[in-house]
Amino acid sequence: MLRLNTMATAEGAEHENTTTEGSIARKAFAAGELLPGKIYGFECGVIVNDNNSTDTLTLAVRFGTSSTVTSNTAIATSAAVDVADGDVAIVRGTIHVQSTTRAVFLVEMAEPDAIGSITMKNQGPVLATIAAETAYYLDVTADWSAAHADNEVAAMAFAVWEIA
Repeated sequence: MLRLNTMATAEGAEHENTTTEGSIARKAFAAGELLPGKIYGFECGVIVNDNNSTDTLTLAVRFGTSSTVTSNTAIATSAAVDVADGDVAIVRGTIHVQSTTRAVFLVEMAEPDAIGSITMKNQGPVLATIAAETAYYLDVTADWSAAHADNEVAAMAFAVWEIA
């Protein structure tokens, strides 16, 4: 059985004009939600709405207990790539909750590039130590190499589902 947990119904807020890594898509797992035997899938489509010159963009998947994304563990990170207006990327993954203290992430992601030219890259498996009665955050993040008003990226689509 699949159960949709989170779904963006529109493009998310842009991450722009900053060199501070920030979330473009987030799923907050409540305390007690990550239970042994559960598998969660997630998918995020990313769009570069605007880009200044040769500034680069890095995408990442982070997981942890802090609402401050940079305090959480980087599960997967793309290369810093020179992007252009309209470039896209995909981030896909699963979280296998194997016990009350162990979760394994399997993530594939693509660096942003022109539609039809992106290549998925394996970024796992990655082990995460968890505590069953703790709340966690799953974030897809973006980080620009230079702050500029024309550096704009957003989650075009985002969903998290539970396989039970």
